Amino acid sequence: MAQGNRAMGSTERMLRNKYLPFSDTTQNKINKFFDRFNRIGNFNGSFLMFKNDSIIFGSRGNSIRSTRDSVYPEDIFQLASVSKVFTGISVMLLHQDGYLNIDDSVHWYLPELKRKNLSIRNLLSHTSGLPDYFYYNYKGFDLKQGQGHLVNEDVLVMVNAQPDKHFAKPGSYDYCNTNYALLSLIVERTSKQDFRSFVKENICKMADMKFTHVCNFDSMPLVNYPVQGYDNWSVFDDNMFNGTTGDKGVYSSVFEMFQLDRALRTSYILHPATKREMWTPATVASADGYYALGWRVKFIDGKHWVFHNGWWKGFRTYFWSCLDENKCYVVLTNNVKGSFLKTIDMVGLLD
Repeated sequence: MAQGNRAMGSTERMLRNKYLPFSDTTQNKINKFFDRFNRIGNFNGSFLMFKNDSIIFGSRGNSIRSTRDSVYPEDIFQLASVSKVFTGISVMLLHQDGYLNIDDSVHWYLPELKRKNLSIRNLLSHTSGLPDYFYYNYKGFDLKQGQGHLVNEDVLVMVNAQPDKHFAKPGSYDYCNTNYALLSLIVERTSKQDFRSFVKENICKMADMKFTHVCNFDSMPLVNYPVQGYDNWSVFDDNMFNGTTGDKGVYSSVFEMFQLDRALRTSYILHPATKREMWTPATVASADGYYALGWRVKFIDGKHWVFHNGWWKGFRTYFWSCLDENKCYVVLTNNVKGSFLKTIDMVGLLD
């Protein structure tokens, strides 16, 4: 249950009226799981778990440590790399509608990029061989935006400035945030919209996600967000990487990510053939997992799960959906302490 006293919100009321509670046994199992990890400091945030017609959601801990404000399920969190799901959907929408083809050369859309041997699929599947822009040398670099944040155009300039030894041959999996910053830029140039507007109009509105948005810290400073990110209860300050989009930067709640799961189970946003292509493994990413196009993939007990996890400056996030069964879970945390929650254990909570 959420902590603190407050009136039940409209989304919470709607979910409680529309779906059934889990059995007492399952509810106790799920609540005990999050209670235990809250006590040892591994979980501070919100969760939602769904299977068939049953739902449970809640929160533990504080949104802002200094004021002891309680966190609630409707609070929005930085999604970190779960944001890549939105980028993948955006690119697949443009692919579906004929504005681009994911096997097109990246050079057609970013002609100033010096690497000429990359496809959009390479970026989506992390097989580009590009170096991660987090580790570039920005000393003396003038930010185009002039507000203290990198923008995606800056990333493109800096990719071109990297020595050849920093690039790998395309084709092998190597998780890299640069890929998704460039994909965001491709979406902007193709759609003639900024990435924030494209996501809002083509994903959030379609899924009835009223409060989900791509951050813009130059119009709303990080300190004004109602949920702050912490490392062992030391707050993360703003930094120049918060200006880029595509690889991170989407803010949402467990309620609204559940809305996205519901929408993706229809043809309202993406057609069935497009979703199949998006969720088909493209490359091996681990001993028991794959990367598709904006999503990770695992087969657990023969069931096809698509998901993404994330970490960024105090936020750890988990968004998992089973394609073979009607179940999903969303877990959003805002205090990094100890190890990540074990995702296989959370999958097991829905068995």
